[in-house]
Amino acid sequence: MSAEGEFKLTMRRGWEYEMFRTLEAGALVAEVTGELRNEAVKDAPRRRSPTSGWTQIKKNISAFVEKDAKGYYGNVTIELNDRVRHALLQEFGWTDKGGRRHPGKKYLKGVLLKARINE
Repeated sequence: MSAEGEFKLTMRRGWEYEMFRTLEAGALVAEVTGELRNEAVKDAPRRRSPTSGWTQIKKNISAFVEKDAKGYYGNVTIELNDRVRHALLQEFGWTDKGGRRHPGKKYLKGVLLKARINE
């Protein structure tokens, strides 16, 4: 306790939404979303060939920040282009025509696990 008096903390219902709607929260969400995007690009599966085509997964990962009534949120989006849809197959796996199962690489889940805060 301080010599001036007691400290009193008053919390109103919905106080966290007021904090999440501030510009500082938006900047923090944008920074973290950008870092997640960079990690996803770094960990994305790559071809063995030296050519760099437009269908590479790393060229089709994007990040954006939006704001709604509850505050800012960030999304890392994989392949907005409908002609390039193999990133999700790489993530979750697939079954080929012969019936063999190819397991997923789980690179996106790995990025989220690395960024997770354990307390």
